[in-house]
Amino acid sequence: MFKKNKKVEDNLKETKEISTIGTEQEKLNHNKVVIMTEDEKKERKIMKKVALVCALVAVVGGAFYGGMSYGRLLPASYRHYSNSEVYATVGDSKITGRDLKSVMDPIFYSNGLQKLTNSQISTYESTMLEYLVNIEVLYKEAKENNVKITDDQIQENYDATINNINSQYNLTQDEYFEKFNLIEDKLKERIKKELMGATYLEDYTEVSEEEAEKYYEKNKDDFEQIRASHILISNYDSNNKKLSDDKIEENKKTAEAVLKMALDGDDFATLAKEYSDDSSASSGGDLGYFTEDEMVSEFSKAAFSLKVGEIYPKVVETSAGYHIIKKTGEKAQDFKDIKDDLIETLENTKQTTLMKDLYTKYNVQIKN
Repeated sequence: MFKKNKKVEDNLKETKEISTIGTEQEKLNHNKVVIMTEDEKKERKIMKKVALVCALVAVVGGAFYGGMSYGRLLPASYRHYSNSEVYATVGDSKITGRDLKSVMDPIFYSNGLQKLTNSQISTYESTMLEYLVNIEVLYKEAKENNVKITDDQIQENYDATINNINSQYNLTQDEYFEKFNLIEDKLKERIKKELMGATYLEDYTEVSEEEAEKYYEKNKDDFEQIRASHILISNYDSNNKKLSDDKIEENKKTAEAVLKMALDGDDFATLAKEYSDDSSASSGGDLGYFTEDEMVSEFSKAAFSLKVGEIYPKVVETSAGYHIIKKTGEKAQDFKDIKDDLIETLENTKQTTLMKDLYTKYNVQIKN
């Protein structure tokens, strides 16, 4: 978007966080028509949930095995965990030091010779403890709701795990088990819990197209898009280095002068081509259509307050620099264009609510 400062584009346009699981394959398949049965679709969604549930462990494990390529045997940082000490309770189940050690050890090894502070270790510890609690909570609820997982499903996931270790990290099953003090039955037990929890999560939080459309109809104002053009006087040079205070003050005066010309009737597109530091300058400053949450708050607040054809009467400052903003259009997003994103958002909301309720139901207690 920005002609002189690519970094500024990232500051202006806020991108939504999405799961990176399967992203590359999805890109490859973006323009392909793939026909799946309903059962296949459901199984695919369930496995995505499993991947999400296991994501933390996968990242930690990957870091550890990557570190092994340097020949490290002992980490510089470590924290002892008593096998019998209770770190969290989920109903009548206890998460002990033995459980926590199984997910913390890879983190210590992944950092190798880098000494972690106590604060850093505690942050990792808190994250991994929450992961273990979430697995246990979902497993209990799945069990109560008679979720069934077959031995074939467990074996398939177990084999995939071992194959992944062998192919990517050059570790045999025995080496893996010895390093993390695991046995086959223990690993399969964890896989079973994760599969049951993910299956329940999928069933409980699934949002149909009909549900999403009803939500859309009731909240159409939330899906308004506007079109705007802007002129950016950037506070960064061509090397993405922030300008001096004196130069920034000079830029502000320039922006105010350009704004006056625009308000006095000078053609906005012509001014953008002459003065804007944004890559949109060549198209007269046109940013196309966007929703309110796609831009930084200062920019959106100004742009969405305008009527079509209006220019915001003040220079708007963001981390990118100084903006002169003109609203050029507005429309409601079509449901078909946002359906998939809306379904994902509603499912995520359901998941958050579910986990909050389950923490209460099972009286989750986590050691401070």
